[in-house]
Amino acid sequence: MMAAQIELHTERLVLRPFQAGDVADANAYRNDEEFARFLPHIPLPFTMQDSEVFVRRNMSLSWDKSPTFAVVLDDNLIGTVNLEVNAGTRTAMLGYAIGRVWWGRGIATEAARAALTWGIQAFGLSRIWASTDVRNVNSQRVMVKLGMKRESFYVACQKGRYGESIHEVVYGLDLHHPSAHPLPAC
Repeated sequence: MMAAQIELHTERLVLRPFQAGDVADANAYRNDEEFARFLPHIPLPFTMQDSEVFVRRNMSLSWDKSPTFAVVLDDNLIGTVNLEVNAGTRTAMLGYAIGRVWWGRGIATEAARAALTWGIQAFGLSRIWASTDVRNVNSQRVMVKLGMKRESFYVACQKGRYGESIHEVVYGLDLHHPSAHPLPAC
């Protein structure tokens, strides 16, 4: 299935493809140790060069496999939400990251819900899953608000930012299971 780039609107947000002008905003929210705490793949400090690479990479991703939305609030890029789609199994991994200044406002849930609603229709998805460091309770709350259920716990499966072994938790939503409720409201 082919997925064209699209712009989505929620009550507060615009989810759109990345643009070349997003570099400064990307740097502003990603160059934050607390933001990157559970995201060891994000370099710290997050330089302007890192921001340029990040924006360029997100602009070049195929929307058939990796639709990636820039999350915009009041004309400012504040985060991302993306899907990693496996068309063969009609499944997708959900990813999201919102700048720390905007935490605690339901923005990650609002953005993720919009992207998932679109992705379910665009790709005919039957299952969605996401994972996080078990210490990242805020991310787990987002998953629960999206109707996802805790499915797996992996002990010491990854290395954290400082080389420590981390435990990972996986949440999932089976859209064709009789008890599945599609994307409940907050």
